[in-house]
Amino acid sequence: MRAVRLANLKSNLKRLSIHSVAWCLFAAGLLTVSAQDLPGWKLVWSDEFNQPDGSSPDAAKWVFDLGTGNNGWGNNELQYYTSRTNNARIDGGHLVIEALQESFGGRNYTSARLKTQGKASWTYGRIEARIKLPRGQGIWPAFWMLGTNITSVGWPTCGEIDVMENIGSVTNRVHGTIHGPGYSGGNGIGGSHTLPGGAAYADDFHVFAAEWETNRIRWFMDGQLYFTVTPASLPGGSQWVFTQPQFILLNLAVGGNWPGPPDASTIFPQRLTVDYVRVYTATNSSGPESPPDCDGNALSNPGFEFGELANWQTYGSGFNTLLQHVSSVPVRSGTNVFKVFGQFTGGENYSGLYQDLPTAPGMSYRANGWAYTPANDRLAGANTAWIEVTFRDAGLNILSFYRSAIFTADTAAGNWHNLTVTNQLNPATYQIIGSATDLIAPAGADLVRYQVVFRQPATAAGAVLFDDLNLALPVVPEFPIPVLAARDTDHLQISFATAAGLAYQVRYRNQLNSGPWLVLTNVTGDGATRTVADALSGDQRFYHVVRVCN
Repeated sequence: MRAVRLANLKSNLKRLSIHSVAWCLFAAGLLTVSAQDLPGWKLVWSDEFNQPDGSSPDAAKWVFDLGTGNNGWGNNELQYYTSRTNNARIDGGHLVIEALQESFGGRNYTSARLKTQGKASWTYGRIEARIKLPRGQGIWPAFWMLGTNITSVGWPTCGEIDVMENIGSVTNRVHGTIHGPGYSGGNGIGGSHTLPGGAAYADDFHVFAAEWETNRIRWFMDGQLYFTVTPASLPGGSQWVFTQPQFILLNLAVGGNWPGPPDASTIFPQRLTVDYVRVYTATNSSGPESPPDCDGNALSNPGFEFGELANWQTYGSGFNTLLQHVSSVPVRSGTNVFKVFGQFTGGENYSGLYQDLPTAPGMSYRANGWAYTPANDRLAGANTAWIEVTFRDAGLNILSFYRSAIFTADTAAGNWHNLTVTNQLNPATYQIIGSATDLIAPAGADLVRYQVVFRQPATAAGAVLFDDLNLALPVVPEFPIPVLAARDTDHLQISFATAAGLAYQVRYRNQLNSGPWLVLTNVTGDGATRTVADALSGDQRFYHVVRVCN
């Protein structure tokens, strides 16, 4: 536990403090929050466009697509993209992408398309920009992403995430969409947000964001969730390809298959004005990343149904750890299993996969998984397999060690076996020293590792299939939630990230280390950041926000 206190400059200011998982304390009179801070997220990359007016965008962060592309960038677009400051420049702390009506390179329009390809890319996170849109028939602005593997696998197999698109003739609606193999172009999967009351996106800046997780992407406009897609949203037989790094693009197209060409009503020039672009990663498992259910499975992709082996780290020689489909092997549920077999090196070797999750001392888990050795490829010789759970410190040193029963050549082939992790081992000797149903994180624990192990002491045949792996949280009364706070005239505004449908509770007490926590309010999460206000009163007050398990 650590504490930070900002000193008051004026002794007569009333003191207010915020309590979170890190027990951070803030003096009310001095509390300041960076505009870049978001509860549950860590800023990892940004461009605030603070270069001198008239300069080109930062070449360390952006490169340009130039020309007309293949078939008008695949969309029959009408513009010629340039890198001139006529079309892309810094102006007043903003990036301005300007579409002009002029003859250039055999086209009647010019504009710009910027991208971070080769400069920066990310797998998962919150991708956000504050943008003021253009307007007009045939005008097509976009803030989007493409997989870095586009040069090897092509589009749409690389995956495309459109954080924001707008058709300039429809001034009050933006779209968020994904494209992949079997759901691309006009068959992309997406949703839209419409401004109420006839307002137009060209009238003011708005914040557009996509929160990209392992098996879910959510779209937000000014903090309001308006669309969600998961692998279950895809057409039957389609592949979820959003497990690879992607880079960002910003462009302003003229014409194209979707918006159609400009007409007499279209006024030029048109500007796409970008205040900032920011990329965040989730800072904790109770923030925007989907937290586990109170009595559910903490593992992500436990049955290997989404994104192949997404969120799992394999080890071994590579060829012997693979995803297998129901068309070729038995499965316990769903359509996929994890298959592992020996490396056939002649010497002792280990193979398998694991997943690391953040934990804290005192957290309790139960662990099991299902294993199967095929009759036609059953374990042989001294080959063995098992499931283990280890609690580790920040340096990955093992603090406590638990293991299931050992799967051997004598285990019945052709049947699924439930391997429950109950044996406690000495981390130094690997000898069994006890048995436990509830696996408790010890003092100093920073992460819990769930691991599948295949041991081959000498060359021998046989494979093991694993399915429906489970790391359950049987006793979790509450999860501490990180918060941000700001003071207005007479209230403290407490903000924290939520997951849709989960229960949260804002509590307070007047003494940090004594007295009960009192309930200020209960909040049901909606997938966005929620803010609770409390009137300033008394000399001091401490706050505590938790996710509550019923």
